[in-house]
Amino acid sequence: MVAGDTKVGESSIWAKILERLEILIWVLNQACIGFVTIYMFWICIYKGMGTMELHAFLVTIGFSLLMAEGIMCHYNINPLTNGFRRKTKTTIHWLLLTLGGGCGVAGCLVMIVIVKFKMDQVHNRLGFAAFILCLISMLSGLCALFSTYLRRILSPLFNKGFHNLVGFGTFLTALLAQYYGYDFFHYNILWSFIRVLQVVTLVSLVLTSIGPLKALYQKILSYFD
Repeated sequence: MVAGDTKVGESSIWAKILERLEILIWVLNQACIGFVTIYMFWICIYKGMGTMELHAFLVTIGFSLLMAEGIMCHYNINPLTNGFRRKTKTTIHWLLLTLGGGCGVAGCLVMIVIVKFKMDQVHNRLGFAAFILCLISMLSGLCALFSTYLRRILSPLFNKGFHNLVGFGTFLTALLAQYYGYDFFHYNILWSFIRVLQVVTLVSLVLTSIGPLKALYQKILSYFD
């Protein structure tokens, strides 16, 4: 075997190892998402779904579950979608993000309209920022969906890249808001378990971000080529 074949063989082995590692990370992430979603669903139903519980339920379903799954649709190691064509993945992504964004916005509106919260807490400030970013992200997603028809006004690559950037910013801000939001449930949840939820949420945030950051990096390279 020549040196070139050896290098190709080693590269192939490392690529397979990396792919298996990414699949393992995806499985771990699904466990984190499921854990947070199921627990928050249970605690909100158990406590009678008051205003605070309705807010927590909607933003958890919207941001932690649906938005996270929608973001990972185009991730090439996602076994739930990697067998679909790109057009089908885009449709699933659009549906999940629309539902997730709608739930997240509705959850924020519950606090803005009914509770009329003040910007005196980190959670409140981050939550309001996520609310605004989510609206911008949904609008930019609509532009990205029709990027072919808007190519005379906006470059499709820039259009989609901007949508990816704003969408990732929305998800990042929303999960950080959720991280601080668990403290408001101290009367329902043990302090030690609140810390568990916070750690799991941060792990999910980091693991979900791998795919979008790779895609954004590739778009940035393509834009400057």
